[in-house]
Amino acid sequence: MFRSAPPQVPMALMFAGVIPFVATSGLMFVWRNDPALKVTMAPWLLVYAAVILSFLGGVRWGAEIAKRERPRFAELGPATLGALIGWGLVMASFRYGALPSIFGAMAGAMVLHYVYDSISPELPIWYRKMRFWPTLGAVLSLLLAFFLLGGA
Repeated sequence: MFRSAPPQVPMALMFAGVIPFVATSGLMFVWRNDPALKVTMAPWLLVYAAVILSFLGGVRWGAEIAKRERPRFAELGPATLGALIGWGLVMASFRYGALPSIFGAMAGAMVLHYVYDSISPELPIWYRKMRFWPTLGAVLSLLLAFFLLGGA
Protein backbone atom coordinates (compact mmCIF):
# COMPACT_ATOMS: atom_id res chain seq x y z
CA MET A 1 0.00 0.00 0.00
CA PHE A 2 2.93 2.35 0.59
CA ARG A 3 4.91 1.58 -2.54
CA SER A 4 5.41 4.54 -4.85
CA ALA A 5 6.11 2.70 -8.11
CA PRO A 6 3.02 1.32 -9.85
CA PRO A 7 2.80 -2.47 -10.12
CA GLN A 8 3.21 -3.67 -13.70
CA VAL A 9 -0.19 -5.35 -14.16
CA PRO A 10 -2.36 -2.36 -13.18
CA MET A 11 -0.10 -0.06 -15.17
CA ALA A 12 -0.38 -2.19 -18.30
CA LEU A 13 -4.14 -2.49 -17.96
CA MET A 14 -4.55 1.23 -17.36
CA PHE A 15 -2.60 2.05 -20.50
CA ALA A 16 -4.60 -0.56 -22.44
CA GLY A 17 -7.68 1.33 -21.29
CA VAL A 18 -6.47 4.37 -23.22
CA ILE A 19 -6.61 2.47 -26.53
CA PRO A 20 -10.36 3.06 -27.13
CA PHE A 21 -9.89 6.79 -26.49
CA VAL A 22 -7.02 7.08 -28.94
CA ALA A 23 -8.62 4.76 -31.51
CA THR A 24 -11.97 6.53 -31.67
CA SER A 25 -10.59 10.07 -31.65
CA GLY A 26 -7.93 8.95 -34.14
CA LEU A 27 -10.60 7.61 -36.47
CA MET A 28 -12.51 10.86 -36.07
CA PHE A 29 -9.35 12.64 -37.21
CA VAL A 30 -8.79 10.28 -40.14
CA TRP A 31 -12.42 10.74 -41.20
CA ARG A 32 -12.53 14.45 -40.39
CA ASN A 33 -13.70 15.26 -43.94
CA ASP A 34 -16.50 12.67 -43.85
CA PRO A 35 -19.17 14.03 -41.47
CA ALA A 36 -21.13 10.75 -41.34
CA LEU A 37 -18.14 8.64 -40.30
CA LYS A 38 -16.81 11.30 -37.96
CA VAL A 39 -20.15 11.60 -36.18
CA THR A 40 -20.42 7.80 -35.99
CA MET A 41 -17.29 7.68 -33.83
CA ALA A 42 -18.44 10.47 -31.51
CA PRO A 43 -20.92 8.46 -29.37
CA TRP A 44 -18.47 5.58 -29.17
CA LEU A 45 -15.90 7.89 -27.60
CA LEU A 46 -18.43 9.55 -25.34
CA VAL A 47 -19.92 6.31 -24.03
CA TYR A 48 -16.48 4.86 -23.34
CA ALA A 49 -15.52 8.01 -21.43
CA ALA A 50 -18.68 7.66 -19.31
CA VAL A 51 -17.83 4.01 -18.62
CA ILE A 52 -14.36 5.02 -17.47
CA LEU A 53 -15.73 7.74 -15.19
CA SER A 54 -17.98 5.09 -13.64
CA PHE A 55 -15.03 2.74 -13.27
CA LEU A 56 -12.97 5.44 -11.54
CA GLY A 57 -15.80 6.04 -9.10
CA GLY A 58 -15.93 2.29 -8.49
CA VAL A 59 -12.24 2.34 -7.59
CA ARG A 60 -13.00 4.93 -4.92
CA TRP A 61 -15.95 2.87 -3.65
CA GLY A 62 -13.79 -0.24 -3.50
CA ALA A 63 -11.04 1.54 -1.59
CA GLU A 64 -13.53 2.96 0.91
CA ILE A 65 -15.55 -0.18 1.59
CA ALA A 66 -12.40 -2.30 1.89
CA LYS A 67 -11.04 -0.02 4.64
CA ARG A 68 -14.12 0.67 6.72
CA GLU A 69 -16.96 -1.27 8.23
CA ARG A 70 -19.04 1.90 7.96
CA PRO A 71 -18.09 3.64 4.69
CA ARG A 72 -18.28 7.41 4.75
CA PHE A 73 -20.69 9.37 2.60
CA ALA A 74 -17.97 11.99 2.16
CA GLU A 75 -16.02 9.40 0.12
CA LEU A 76 -18.84 7.47 -1.54
CA GLY A 77 -20.98 10.44 -2.52
CA PRO A 78 -18.43 12.34 -4.60
CA ALA A 79 -17.23 9.06 -6.14
CA THR A 80 -20.72 8.59 -7.55
CA LEU A 81 -20.75 11.98 -9.28
CA GLY A 82 -18.49 10.87 -12.14
CA ALA A 83 -20.93 8.16 -13.18
CA LEU A 84 -23.85 10.58 -12.97
CA ILE A 85 -22.05 13.27 -14.95
CA GLY A 86 -20.96 10.75 -17.60
CA TRP A 87 -24.49 9.40 -17.89
CA GLY A 88 -25.91 12.92 -18.15
CA LEU A 89 -23.50 13.87 -20.91
CA VAL A 90 -24.30 10.70 -22.87
CA MET A 91 -28.02 11.43 -22.49
CA ALA A 92 -27.42 15.01 -23.66
CA SER A 93 -25.66 13.70 -26.76
CA PHE A 94 -28.62 11.41 -27.50
CA ARG A 95 -30.91 14.42 -27.29
CA TYR A 96 -28.78 17.13 -28.92
CA GLY A 97 -26.23 15.21 -31.01
CA ALA A 98 -22.46 15.28 -30.91
CA LEU A 99 -22.09 18.83 -29.66
CA PRO A 100 -18.50 19.91 -29.05
CA SER A 101 -19.48 21.27 -25.62
CA ILE A 102 -20.46 17.77 -24.47
CA PHE A 103 -16.96 16.50 -25.27
CA GLY A 104 -15.41 19.51 -23.55
CA ALA A 105 -17.53 18.84 -20.48
CA MET A 106 -16.50 15.17 -20.48
CA ALA A 107 -12.83 16.18 -20.69
CA GLY A 108 -13.43 18.52 -17.76
CA ALA A 109 -15.06 15.73 -15.76
CA MET A 110 -12.02 13.53 -16.41
CA VAL A 111 -9.69 16.26 -15.16
CA LEU A 112 -11.80 16.85 -12.04
CA HIS A 113 -11.85 13.14 -11.24
CA TYR A 114 -8.09 13.00 -11.69
CA VAL A 115 -7.60 15.91 -9.29
CA TYR A 116 -10.04 14.32 -6.82
CA ASP A 117 -8.07 11.06 -6.92
CA SER A 118 -4.59 12.59 -6.96
CA ILE A 119 -5.11 14.55 -3.73
CA SER A 120 -6.79 11.68 -1.88
CA PRO A 121 -4.82 10.13 0.96
CA GLU A 122 -7.28 7.19 0.75
CA LEU A 123 -5.68 5.82 -2.44
CA PRO A 124 -2.23 4.27 -2.76
CA ILE A 125 0.53 6.62 -3.88
CA TRP A 126 1.35 4.40 -6.86
CA TYR A 127 -2.26 4.59 -8.09
CA ARG A 128 -2.34 8.37 -7.82
CA LYS A 129 0.94 8.66 -9.74
CA MET A 130 -0.12 6.13 -12.38
CA ARG A 131 -3.32 8.01 -13.22
CA PHE A 132 -1.59 11.00 -14.84
CA TRP A 133 -0.64 9.63 -18.29
CA PRO A 134 -3.83 7.66 -18.99
CA THR A 135 -5.89 10.66 -17.89
CA LEU A 136 -3.88 12.89 -20.21
CA GLY A 137 -4.52 10.47 -23.09
CA ALA A 138 -8.25 10.42 -22.38
CA VAL A 139 -8.50 14.20 -22.04
CA LEU A 140 -6.48 14.87 -25.20
CA SER A 141 -8.69 12.40 -27.11
CA LEU A 142 -11.85 14.13 -25.89
CA LEU A 143 -10.41 17.55 -26.73
CA LEU A 144 -9.48 16.36 -30.22
CA ALA A 145 -13.11 15.30 -30.69
CA PHE A 146 -14.18 18.70 -29.33
CA PHE A 147 -12.15 20.50 -32.00
CA LEU A 148 -13.07 18.08 -34.82
CA LEU A 149 -16.75 18.60 -34.09
CA GLY A 150 -16.38 22.34 -34.44
CA GLY A 151 -15.52 23.48 -30.94
CA ALA A 152 -13.69 26.73 -30.28
